[in-house]
Amino acid sequence: MIIKWKKLFFTINEIYGNVESSEKLQKADVHAFFQQPGLIHSSKRNTLHKETRTLCIDLHKSEEQLRTELNKSTRYQINKADRDHLTIRVVTNPNTNDLEDFKRFFNVYAKEKGIELFQDERINGMAGNGKLYITYVFHKNGDLLAGHLYMADGNRAGMFYSGSIRLTNTDIPKNDVGRANRYLHWHDILYFKKENYHLYDFYGISLDENNKDQQNINQFKRSFGGEEVTEYRSFIPQTLKGSLFVLLLKIKWRNQVERIKGNMVRNEQTKAKERGFFP
Repeated sequence: MIIKWKKLFFTINEIYGNVESSEKLQKADVHAFFQQPGLIHSSKRNTLHKETRTLCIDLHKSEEQLRTELNKSTRYQINKADRDHLTIRVVTNPNTNDLEDFKRFFNVYAKEKGIELFQDERINGMAGNGKLYITYVFHKNGDLLAGHLYMADGNRAGMFYSGSIRLTNTDIPKNDVGRANRYLHWHDILYFKKENYHLYDFYGISLDENNKDQQNINQFKRSFGGEEVTEYRSFIPQTLKGSLFVLLLKIKWRNQVERIKGNMVRNEQTKAKERGFFP
C-alpha cells in the first residue's frame, strides 16, 4: 500500500508492507517505508531508521478463541458493556464531512493528552486510496464516548487514531467511558474479522520503559491478547529537500529509543540477511 501526501513543502511517499521496487514509486522528496521486516537502503547516506514493535491479533482465529485470549478484566468489562445499551457506528470510506467530524472529536482529546493533532494531509492521502474506516461508540443517552480511525488495506487493519471523552466529560463516569472504549475495540476486531481481514493491528507498542503513560497504553493493548511483532521504518531522501526533511526528523527524534544509530544499523543489516531479507 502506498500513500502520497505533503507536509509543509515536503512531498512524502509512505510505503506499507511489501516493497517490490522503489524505482516504480512516484517522485517525492522522501520515501518512508513502514511495516518492513528489515531496514531499507540502510547503506545509503543521510537515511533514518527505526525499530518498532506492534501488537497484532490473528483474525483467522474463531471468535470464541479471540474471546478466550482476552485477559480476565477486559473480558469482564466487555461482557458488562454488552448490557450498557451502547450503540456502535461504522463509517466506511469516510467523506470530507466524516473526516472533519472525527477531526473535531479527536483534536479535543489530543489537546487534553498533549499528543499530536489530526494530520489532515496525511489522512486525506489515505482517504484518497479508500483505505480508511471510522468507528464510534455512543452512550445510551446519545453522547459520543469513543472513536477510532483505521488505516486498512484489505489484509491488515491498523488503528491509526483512538480517542475518548474520558478527559473532557464530567457527566459520564470515567469507568463507563473506558469500558465503552474496550467494547468498541472488541467490536472493531470482530468487524474486521467478518470483513475477512487477516490482522488487527494496534499500531504500536512503546519501547520506552521509562514512559509510564506509554507503558499503561501498552498494558491496555496487551489485555486483548495478540502477538507482539518487531518491524522497521526507513526514511530515504530522494531530493535535497528530502535530505533536509530527514535531518529534521533526526533532530526531532534524537532521544527516541526506537531510533537505530551507527553500529546498530550494521547489526540490523546482518540480522536481516540472516533472515533472508535483501532490500
